[in-house]
Amino acid sequence: MKSVSLCYPCFLKQAYSTLAYSGVDDQKRIWVLRELANMLPDLDPKQSPAYNSSLVLFRVHDLSGHGDPYADERRNSNQMALDMLPALRQKLAQASDRLDAAVRLSVVGNIIDLGIQHQASIDETMESAMGEGFAVFDMDEFRKALEASKRILYILDNAGEIVFDMLIIEELRKIGKTVIAAVRGGPILNDAVMDDAIQVGLDKVCRVIDTGNEFLGVIREKCSGMFLKALDTADFVIAKGQANYESMEGTRPNIFFILKAKCQATADHMGVKENDLVFKRA
Repeated sequence: MKSVSLCYPCFLKQAYSTLAYSGVDDQKRIWVLRELANMLPDLDPKQSPAYNSSLVLFRVHDLSGHGDPYADERRNSNQMALDMLPALRQKLAQASDRLDAAVRLSVVGNIIDLGIQHQASIDETMESAMGEGFAVFDMDEFRKALEASKRILYILDNAGEIVFDMLIIEELRKIGKTVIAAVRGGPILNDAVMDDAIQVGLDKVCRVIDTGNEFLGVIREKCSGMFLKALDTADFVIAKGQANYESMEGTRPNIFFILKAKCQATADHMGVKENDLVFKRA
């Protein structure tokens, strides 16, 4: 997916959010945003939104002097999701189709970064996900891919959300699949890193690796050899969230994307409406 005009205000919006979490005063925020405005003309629209957003956010880290402003937010999101885990497991136990339910529940975690302030958003998305809320739900294709597959790479998105993803991974392991989970190689926004995987106990469920870099999504030329080996030898890939979709769509066969289309640009590219839930094979 290439960057479009709608992406540029979003780059600055993410930058402002990062500055807010950095705790810098308003005068410094204005100065940083002015500096960022100067770099926007140099961003390549042929690159994905995830790539360009990463460049902007790296510059925010440099100018603000804060390399991991979301550290507390990530820990809080993880704990919030862990507190929900017993109820999630109960809902899964009551399901007639556990794998189907696990996939549906996982998309709820894709809004966990909003959930601290908006519990209603989680409850609403839960109801939608367990009902008719998916605009695309390629479950039949997912089952067919599973039948012919052994090794699965699961590329994670946000902290907190990874607790929901753990439910799918557990179900896949129960049916004999080998799953490797991947987090970001360093802090950017509230994306999950290795410390988050350890905090929620994901490392005790499956092998966890990182991408080898701090970019949003998967930017192949920036990834470590270990991650690329896992990516290239996987029978298929599950990728969570918009940044993974933006950067990986069209890059290889057998990728299943699970996300909520949080912006119009991504929704348009996927052929759905903004805020739709999507489980899509690409």
